[in-house]
Amino acid sequence: MSSNRLYLYVPPEEEAEVEALGALRDPESACWYIGSGEDPTRFSKWLEESDEDAQDEELSITSDEAYVASATVSCWRCRARIVVICIYCASGIASGEPLARFTVSHISAMDSALVRQLEPWGTFREGYSEGSQDSYFANHCPHCRALQEDLYLHSEPDQPLLQRSARRTGRDQAHPARGKGPVERG
Repeated sequence: MSSNRLYLYVPPEEEAEVEALGALRDPESACWYIGSGEDPTRFSKWLEESDEDAQDEELSITSDEAYVASATVSCWRCRARIVVICIYCASGIASGEPLARFTVSHISAMDSALVRQLEPWGTFREGYSEGSQDSYFANHCPHCRALQEDLYLHSEPDQPLLQRSARRTGRDQAHPARGKGPVERG
C-alpha cells in the first residue's frame, strides 16, 4: 500500500458514489482510496475518525431503566475489600443510538438528580486518573483513597461490574436510578 494514499471505509452500497467523486480502488487490497491531490473533505464521510477525535467525543446517555449496580472487590492498592458501583442501563439512548444492557464508564458529567442519588456511595466521586490522564467520576478506596480505574471494573467480560451489573447475586445489588437527566461520557 502506498503512503501517499488516504484509504476510505466505504460500504458496498456507497461504492458508486465514492467512485463518482474520484476515489480509486486498489486492486490488490480491494480498498478504496484517494491520492494526495484529492480534497479529503469531499470524502469525509468515508474517512476513519482519528483516535484523538474519538477520545474527545462526548456521549450523552439517557435511560428510563437505569440502576446503580454494586459489587464487592479488592482495592488494587491496599487489597481491602470495598464496594464499587456503576450505572447499569437495561436500555437507553447514547448520542441518539438505542442500546441495551450496558454499563456507563468514564463519566465526565451528571445531572443533579443523579448526583443526589449517588450520595450514599460517597467513595464514587470525581477524581483524576494517571492511567487515562483525565478526570472523571470513579470509585475510590475508603481506606487508602486510591482511584479504582473504570478500565479494570467495566472493560473485560470477567470484570465485576460488567458481569454483575445485570444480576443480583450474594452481596451484589442493583438500586433503581430515578430521573431522565443525561450522563456525559468523555
